[in-house]
Amino acid sequence: MKGFKEEEIIMDKSERIGQSTIQHGSESNRVYLMDFWPSDFPGIIEKMDTLAKTKGYTKLFAKVPSRFGPQFRMAGYETEAIVPGFFNGIEDALFVVKYNDPERRYPDTREMEVFQKLLLSDINADAPELDSSHVLRLLTPEDTRDMAEVFSQVFDSYPFPIFDAEFLKKEMAEETRYFGVFQDGELVGISSAECNERLKNAEMTDFAVLPSQRGKKIAIHLLRAMEDYLITQGFKSFYTIARLKSPSMNKTFMNNHYRYTGTLVNNTQIAGQIESMNVWYKTV
Repeated sequence: MKGFKEEEIIMDKSERIGQSTIQHGSESNRVYLMDFWPSDFPGIIEKMDTLAKTKGYTKLFAKVPSRFGPQFRMAGYETEAIVPGFFNGIEDALFVVKYNDPERRYPDTREMEVFQKLLLSDINADAPELDSSHVLRLLTPEDTRDMAEVFSQVFDSYPFPIFDAEFLKKEMAEETRYFGVFQDGELVGISSAECNERLKNAEMTDFAVLPSQRGKKIAIHLLRAMEDYLITQGFKSFYTIARLKSPSMNKTFMNNHYRYTGTLVNNTQIAGQIESMNVWYKTV
């Protein structure tokens, strides 16, 4: 693959604490509670804290139902973002964080200033139709080799092993749905919906468009296609965690009537460094 050497990538790993799923590692230097199960409460808070201290991680991050917020607050967490209706369209999710290094809690001032201007700009929901040389469709396991190639051209690094075709096949076999845009038969743009059938929400993520295709608003076409597909499947809420330093990606969600609810500061290792991420949501 172009620009990718497998031996250079050290991924954070996912594992279970009880029934809940966490991700942790030195790349993002954090413990991330990705999928919380109430049966693991409140003990999971102490277990995450112990893991972070043992490994020297400087941030803990969790997505939890709002009714569990007080216990996390008492354990030193603060809320950086909220997604209304995250849990089956009924209960809100709190994106709560705890910093073991106070220096990590401060975002890049210049990036925040640019983002502030974007939030005050006008919404432009218009998107020209893709021309006849472009085809947008749901991707299949047969596409994974080409997908890994596109991802490797767009990202220097990523918090999940999207450069590995076998990983992409595994994700497809579970709950992730990938969509792609082809130009004259060549894959040029990708996005994914990480679906939670149990909670009826989906994270709209993994947007990757080849440099030669930028300016055609391919991302918003992918986003709208994913929404249309998931609405037919009974999904109730969508959200994304978008890079603060990518105004164009944030603008895509803003133009498609997503609402901004907060910034996860110095949260995720992507493209070779730990970056701050903006949370956007939309309910059906």
